[in-house]
Amino acid sequence: MNVTFHGRNCEITEKFRRHTEPRAATLENFFDRIGEVRVTLAMQRGWKTVEITLEADGLLLRAEERTNDELASFDKALDRLERQLRRYRERVKDHTRQPFRRIAGQQEQPGPDVEEEQDVTGDAEAIKIVRTKTHPLKPMTAEEAALQMELLGHDFFVFFNGNSRQVEVVYRRRDGGYGLIEPVTG
Repeated sequence: MNVTFHGRNCEITEKFRRHTEPRAATLENFFDRIGEVRVTLAMQRGWKTVEITLEADGLLLRAEERTNDELASFDKALDRLERQLRRYRERVKDHTRQPFRRIAGQQEQPGPDVEEEQDVTGDAEAIKIVRTKTHPLKPMTAEEAALQMELLGHDFFVFFNGNSRQVEVVYRRRDGGYGLIEPVTG
């Protein structure tokens, strides 16, 4: 397991590293195929926000907490991530009755999401794109995409459906169910 640190508007102190590295290593107790754990510390207006992103065998989990102490923020975010891993293990166990299986055809190891800021020139009323995010598309079923969406805590998830060979979107409906958008061209 590889733990990387990133600081936004701050430096990562040795005290923070000593506190976080052994605690992040405990995540392997919940899931043994963790590839990378990315810890981002951001400081803004006295608040210290810690974001932990975990990539494990095609699974992407994220937790974020904000307090006035970076160590407390990390501990709370780690607790959230542990709860997500426990919930994921239980859902996979109940759903498939077997450990997490690799998706057929998945060979490469995708990199982490890349974010960059981008301005669109034009009038003041023009649409302004303030952030662009790239996301590696992995072949999966709609059910696996819905599970990934729930684990990330998002309202929608873009994925590559291995059966239909198309990019599709699964989303959470207001009534609590899930919806699937299948693109049709022409």
